[in-house]
Amino acid sequence: MSKKIITHLIQSLDSGGCENMLLRTLPLINKFEHVVITLRKKGELSNKFEENGIKVISINQSSLLDINSYLRLIKIIKSIKPSLIITYLFHADFIGRIILQPVIKSKIIPFLRTTYNHKKYWQARLFEKLTKGLVTQYLANSESVKDFYIKQIGVNRNKVTVIPNGIDTDYFDKIPKDQTLRKKLGIHDDDIVLISVANLHVNKGHKFLLEAFESLYKNHGNIKLLLIGDGTEKENLLKQIKNYNSKNSILFLGTRNDVPKLLKISDIFVLPTIFEGMSNAIMEAMACELPIITTNIPENLSILNNNSALLIPSKNTHALLQSINKLITNSKLRRSLGKNAKRKIISSFNLNKIARNLSDNIDELLI
Repeated sequence: MSKKIITHLIQSLDSGGCENMLLRTLPLINKFEHVVITLRKKGELSNKFEENGIKVISINQSSLLDINSYLRLIKIIKSIKPSLIITYLFHADFIGRIILQPVIKSKIIPFLRTTYNHKKYWQARLFEKLTKGLVTQYLANSESVKDFYIKQIGVNRNKVTVIPNGIDTDYFDKIPKDQTLRKKLGIHDDDIVLISVANLHVNKGHKFLLEAFESLYKNHGNIKLLLIGDGTEKENLLKQIKNYNSKNSILFLGTRNDVPKLLKISDIFVLPTIFEGMSNAIMEAMACELPIITTNIPENLSILNNNSALLIPSKNTHALLQSINKLITNSKLRRSLGKNAKRKIISSFNLNKIARNLSDNIDELLI
């Protein structure tokens, strides 16, 4: 008997939280045949999906106005005949509801990955409000995302099922601390290494992290800051540090395929994010037993508390500065926070358990 086909529609398979979540989870749900369709390009992670037996197809869309790409997409989906289509993030959600739903018989379910709790993303919030009546059921990656859609978008509570992200902590346990990698990056033995893993977008709060780091550098010359990720804010951030005394200790490393190794050579994880969904970057830092400084937004409070992280208000450079300085000068607190975070990730977000949960919910959606 052939497996039922589940199609996953996403912008691309570049290295991001949602994309890595899919890469971790889909191979464990092998009762279905998974096909990922990317809108713009396949992306750097596509080979890893294909190595795990997951077919990846790109429609090579040039823009949202690329009519031919929609015709290609409809033709591909009709040939695949999926039992279910799951869409991820704004562009795929838009296309699923507006382009595909009128012409495709398969049920289309958006998997909500984030809140759009920033003025820059007003179009996304408006779209969600205007089209919520077209959606029969949602999946969401955290209770905070579910609450956002209920309170801010007006979605019926009974329409949203939460499936959190999962982490394979055994995988991170096997990764050694690579001293040669530290040397390649110009990190000295006595340096304290801060790391932030996040696309360079305005909602991730890098501006405040750089401000805090410049102030720290005046009293702590032996610190380095690793920024992992790329995005639209990179040029603005480079301009920001142009006259900083600390600029040579700030490493913009771009998109990397060795993030776990970079986490393992770091001492403190920092993410001053303004809004999230359920941060894979934070969860990976927890799996690596790193002390974490992040914002006290509801999205982060769903996975962390005051025993497992230093939680600060968003957009607050002074609070960020104080928290980083506190951890730099207190190695005992660093160890305590790291151990508590690791225990939390093991007990609550086991990858195999999450994969079974998602598989069961797909079964229910197919009824």
